[in-house]
Parts: sequence; structure tokens; C-alpha cells
Amino acid sequence: MNSHPDKENGGDLRAVVEDLTTRLKRVEEQLGIASLPTSVAERKVEPVQDNVLPKQDNEPERESLEFEVGQTWFALIGIVALAIGMGFLLSLPFASLPSWLPSLAGYVASILVFSVAQLSRKSFKVISKYLRGAGILLLFFASIRLFYFGETAALGTNSLLGQSVLILTIGINLILAWRRNSQVLFVMAILTGCGSALAIGSAVFVGVTLTGLAALGVYAQLKRNWRSLTPVVFTALMLTYSIWAIGNPVIGNPLGIVIQGYPIVFSIPLWILVFSYAVMLRPDRTQEDAPVQVGGLLMCGLGYGVFFLHHLLGFESQLIVSQLVMAVVLLGIAFVFWTREKSSFNTFMYAMTGYMALSIALIKWFDSPEVFVALSLQSLIVIATAIYFSSKFIILANCLIFIGIILGYIAVSHGEQGMSIGFGIVALVSARILNWQKERLTLQTEFMRNAYLAIAFAVLPYALFYLAPDKFVAVAWVALSLFYYGLFLFFGNRKYRWMGHSTLLLTALYVVLIGTAKLESHYRIITFLALGSIMIIVSLIFSYIRGKQATNDKPEES
Repeated sequence: MNSHPDKENGGDLRAVVEDLTTRLKRVEEQLGIASLPTSVAERKVEPVQDNVLPKQDNEPERESLEFEVGQTWFALIGIVALAIGMGFLLSLPFASLPSWLPSLAGYVASILVFSVAQLSRKSFKVISKYLRGAGILLLFFASIRLFYFGETAALGTNSLLGQSVLILTIGINLILAWRRNSQVLFVMAILTGCGSALAIGSAVFVGVTLTGLAALGVYAQLKRNWRSLTPVVFTALMLTYSIWAIGNPVIGNPLGIVIQGYPIVFSIPLWILVFSYAVMLRPDRTQEDAPVQVGGLLMCGLGYGVFFLHHLLGFESQLIVSQLVMAVVLLGIAFVFWTREKSSFNTFMYAMTGYMALSIALIKWFDSPEVFVALSLQSLIVIATAIYFSSKFIILANCLIFIGIILGYIAVSHGEQGMSIGFGIVALVSARILNWQKERLTLQTEFMRNAYLAIAFAVLPYALFYLAPDKFVAVAWVALSLFYYGLFLFFGNRKYRWMGHSTLLLTALYVVLIGTAKLESHYRIITFLALGSIMIIVSLIFSYIRGKQATNDKPEES
């Protein structure tokens, strides 16, 4: 029986394919090319073993962490340990040696450290970087050793030579850090400058040194665009100043507020000015990032706080002048921030701190109760500047402070002296200003306008209640409601009309609940007749207005 023709053709085709495959394999072997599996059967399948975890992909990460710990952390800890050991060694008294010899040994050691760091800068970059930091600290400590820790001091803190040595040390450290283009080393050099200021301790040296460091910090930030330098350096300067202001206990002095060298206190406003200037000149002024906001918080919180406390505790007689100066500085910075970059955060921080300084000056300047008048008038200034800054936050803060002023007056005053009427007028004027400027500055401050009107609505009847005799309280409140109606007719604002309505209803409630029992018979009759007549007249007026409006709105008949 003959085979099927199709099967024979299929067998020949298969043989041809296998022959071609064999030839291709030989060619690949001669060319050194790895052949791919030609069929699923030739592919090797890895057997799956039970209880065996697959190989993890994070082996490189583990190895990287291991090298990070071994190379970086160990180097840092080792160099820090060596630096601390050298510091302890130099702090020994060495009574049998000349007083200058330990410092000379420290200088030689710092030169050796810098030399090793320079030689290893290519082979051991991490160790070289840490050695430079240790060299800066060792150089500083060797200079401090000239003044302290020995049986006798090699140099006096009041000597020109001793101060020159410390200034030279600061300069060398700053130059080394600048040449290495290292922000960390630069900060370390700044810290050695702060330590040198405390080591000398005189008011002039502290003020001049810290001001020079502030100027160098601003220059470095502008030149190298080291954005985080402002908050770090400013914090270091303020902490150094604070330690000096409480007596400089780090050199063994007793705690106490320093009352010498008063002009040095005004270094703080100068530092705030120069660091704010550096922030304003940053390349990208379109956003306020973390360094900018943190810097503003530190200058307004830490800077102003230390300035105020030192004056309060040590120079209270100059408190008024100092607060006025600080108010001018801070408000000026706020205006510049707003003019240059429409800053919201820094404008708010500097402006509110400036207002606080101005408030403290007014509180110190005026006696009670006149001080409450001054503070309420200041509230109008705050409203005006807040509108210029387009700051809802300043307006809200001012409203809360204004309420606090009113409550403070009520708490400390022994009787109403007419100040509350001034508060009410200020509240009405504030609401009027906000309403007047809402379109020009697109301020959506309806809530704040209502808040000021509510303050006026509460304060004015309160003042009239205590100022007017009992028999004329209702009459005074009726006159107040007529005043509100007059404001409505003049400005066309319905809120005044509602205030008039509410005051009339309050008057009626007072007459019914209190006036009936307290008033004499003839005054009671006059009060009821006057109140009833006014309310009927008002009702007739509004009925006439409503009817006239209905007539105007009615369509004409054809």
C-alpha cells in the first residue's frame, strides 16, 4: 500500500528544515554566536524548589548602605573622636610648660591636619572633607588656649594682640572654607567666630565681630547662592548675643542681664536689615520657599524677641525709643517685601511684628486709660496698611487685637470714662474704610466689615448705658438708632439700617424689662411715649418707602 502524497511531502519538508537548522548551528558555532532555543521543548525550565526564597533585588542597596556606614560614618566618628581627644589634651594645664607652648602644639597639629586633608583630597575625599572640619576646630581651640585652661594665660582678653590673634584665626577659617566652596565649613568658621566673640566678651568686640560675621554671611549667600545660610547664621548670631546678654556664663561669669554697652543692642535691627536684604536679592523671587519663611520667622520671632527682652530687663528707660526704631525697621522691610515681590508670608510677619513693637511703645508711653485711645487709633493705621498689603490675615489679626484692647479696657477701668464711644467710632470708621477700598483692592472682607459693625453695635450702647443717667438711657439709645438711620441715608448701606432696627428693638427690650422697674412714673411715661412715637414714625417712613418702590416697579398700563 503506497503512502499518502501529503505525508511524503511533509516528511521531505521536515527533513529540509532539520538540515537547515543543523547548518545554521554550525555557522553560529564558527562565528561564536549563541543560538536561541528553536522550540519550546529546547527551552530549559528552572525547577521550582520549595522553601527557597527567590534572590532579592536589593543586594546592591545593602552593599551600598554597608559601604556608606563603613566609609562615611566611621570616618566621621573617628575624626570627631580624634578632634575631641586633641581638645582635651590641649585643655590640660601643663603647669611645668610655658603657657604658649600648648597653643603652639595645637597650631602645628592643625597645620598637619590641613596638610593631610590636602594630600588625601583625591584618594580619600570623605576623610579629607572631615579632616578640614577638624582642622578648623583645632585651629580655633589652639587660639582659645592662649586665654583659658592654663595655669596662667598667655594673652589677656583685653589685649590688642590677643584680639588680633582671634580675628586672624576667624579669617583663616573663613578663607579655607571659602576656597573649598563648602557651606558646611563656612558655617563652622562662622561658629568659631561666634565662640571668639564670647571668649573676649567685651561689648564692642561682640558687636563688631558679630556684625562682621553677619555681613560675611550675607555676602556668601549672594555670591554662592547658599539659600540656607541666612537662617543658620542668624540663629548662631542671636544665640551668641543671648549668651553674652545674660552675662556670658560660658567663660565663668555669673548669670545676670548685661547693662553695659547699650548701643550694641541696636546691632540686632542692623542684622535683620542686612539678612532681609539678602533674602530680597535671591535669584527666584516668585515663591517663598522654606529658607525664606524660616528666615522671616527667626528674624521676627527670635530677633525681635531677644531685642525686646534685653531692653525690658536691662534698658527699660530706653524701651520707647527702641520699640519705635524696631517698628520703623520692620514695617519698612514689610513695605519693601510687598513692593518688590508681593510677598504674603514675609509681609505679614514683618508687618505684624512691627505693629507689636509700635503697640509696646504706645503702652509704655501713655498711661491708662489714654493708652487705649492710642491703641485704637493705631488700629486705624493697621487697617490702612493692611489694605495696601491686600492682607486678609493682617485685617483679621488687627480685629482680634482690637477686641482684646476693648476687653482689656473693660477689665482695668474702674468705670466708663467715655473710651468705649471712641472704640465704637473706630470700629465704624474701620468698617467704612474696608467697604470703601473693597473694589480697588478686590478684598473679599465682608466678614471683617460685619465684625467691626458688630463691635460698634455692642460697644456704643454699652458706653451710653454707663454714661447716661438711668432715666435717659432709653433716650440715648433711640438717638443712637437715629444716628444709624442717618448713616443709612447718607451711604445707602442697608447694614446701618439693620443696626438702627436692632438698636430700637434693644431699647424696647430695655424699657420693658428694666426701665419699667427703675424709672419714676413721669419718666416712665415720657420714655414709653417717646419710644412708641419714634418706632411708629420709623414704621411709617419705611411703609412710605416700600409703597413708593412698589409704584415704581409696577408696569405702566397701555
